[in-house]
Amino acid sequence: MLWWTWRAWPDPLVDFGRELYVPWRLAEGDALFTDIAWFNGPLSQHWNALLFRLFGPGLSVLIWSNAAVLAASIAMLYRLTLRVSDRLAATVACLVFVLVFAFGQYVGIANHNWMTPYSHEVTHGVALALAALARVARWYRTRSLLALALGGIALGLCFLTKVEPFVAGSLGCAVLLTSAARDREQRAVATFGAATIVPVAISAALVGMIGTLGAWPSLLNTEVVGLPFYRAGMGLDHPAERAVEMFTWAGIWLLVLLPILAIARWSGRTRGPLVPLMTAATVLLALGVVGEGVRWPDVIRPLPLVGLAILGGLLIAARRTGRETDHTVALALTVFALALLGKMILNVRVAHYGFALAMPATLLSITALVGWLPEWLDARGARGDVLRAGAVAVVAMFALQHVSLTADRLSQKTVVVGSGRDAFRSDLQGAYVEEAVTRFTTSGAGSLAVLPEGVMINYLARAPNPTPYINFMPPEEILFGDAAWAEAFQRAPPDVILIVPKDTSEYGRGPFGTGYATSLAAWVAAGYTPREAIRFEGIAFEILTLVRYSTTP
Repeated sequence: MLWWTWRAWPDPLVDFGRELYVPWRLAEGDALFTDIAWFNGPLSQHWNALLFRLFGPGLSVLIWSNAAVLAASIAMLYRLTLRVSDRLAATVACLVFVLVFAFGQYVGIANHNWMTPYSHEVTHGVALALAALARVARWYRTRSLLALALGGIALGLCFLTKVEPFVAGSLGCAVLLTSAARDREQRAVATFGAATIVPVAISAALVGMIGTLGAWPSLLNTEVVGLPFYRAGMGLDHPAERAVEMFTWAGIWLLVLLPILAIARWSGRTRGPLVPLMTAATVLLALGVVGEGVRWPDVIRPLPLVGLAILGGLLIAARRTGRETDHTVALALTVFALALLGKMILNVRVAHYGFALAMPATLLSITALVGWLPEWLDARGARGDVLRAGAVAVVAMFALQHVSLTADRLSQKTVVVGSGRDAFRSDLQGAYVEEAVTRFTTSGAGSLAVLPEGVMINYLARAPNPTPYINFMPPEEILFGDAAWAEAFQRAPPDVILIVPKDTSEYGRGPFGTGYATSLAAWVAAGYTPREAIRFEGIAFEILTLVRYSTTP
């Protein structure tokens, strides 16, 4: 997958340019939260900046760093799944992670993959949460305080990324630590708590408490979370319709699985591989026939229901056996997976945020289908291998269809953007970006602002924006303010402004300059004049040059 999708991961305009621009500026000496306005935790950008300081700026540097994070995440998920199930379930689950979530491309905007994520805080946060769970799970088995301390440090570092993985990781670790609280192992709880605080305290000393809190203030800003874009992402724009979709897909899942369960029960006294092989072949044939008409990224809509069912089943099993220790790690993983679904609770999908947030719940469901349920059937005289074969066939078709969707997206990426260690493949949008970079670098100008977004152009041209701001989209206006934008531009006007056409209707606002950012747009109109435009297929990127400036807009 790494070879096949090589350098086709970034989006040329949306989000990922920020993930290159910010560490480049930090490596050049700028300060996060002072010289650069930022709204996530400080860890990921400083880590990437350190890599840029050591190896020089370049997309290649982040590619190999992110490949290492991905490999570590796969290894941790494999070990955790193996801890609660068997080798086949762990292998199938991690293969789905690689084939579907790690490198997939399912929507027009790229960046929703583990190689060039729209926000490194997401992938770093999930990886650190998994590290915390893995270490605390080791303490749960060995009572090693060193493992517990390492888990606390990992969770403290996770706090410095994004809210979602930290909350999910904290809840998962809390499940594992219940035995310590119940048995009054105060030393264990104190060790974990103290270790968690250490990275947070160091960050507060280095970048201040506001920077350390990262995304928490924006999460509490009801105006941001109330934007139509985020409500639609959670499924709260049409909650009744989304709930119907979720239950409908749950019904479809049952229609697929019930016949397989019936065959497993009916063939309980037979032996040999014939029935499992025939079951798998039949499932593949049936799904292959209907596959073209299925929206495969949406088939995971019922994950919240499945997760709750798994949680209930584990609690019942623990109560019946009287051995809670047999199920605690599985319970922790289930709570972790369910918590990550909170940002898309009624609109769970593989695409968009699902590449990270829906991944653990999907792998948990696969573990239940390939590992736990077949084992449960075996214990009751039915043929668990029949269900296992049918489940693997379903999962294989799920993965195959997503690989096919990724192939369709990759076929559109015929434009090479950047050069050397910054080169990547893109669709037609990349031609605009490449042309804008070429024109700017030959113009002799020193600074550049791209409105409302497109900081990838700044990075590729090595052209700093003299203001602290990076993106000029509706969420950023709510967080920082149109007046602050205009004041920053008056104080340090860029030599060149590039206006990129952008549809902001998904945020419930009008276009840049009329629906929002009116003060900034008015100041730009008064101080800059159009110089030229980059035109492809009827769309124009308008280049403006500073010709007049005064302290009064």
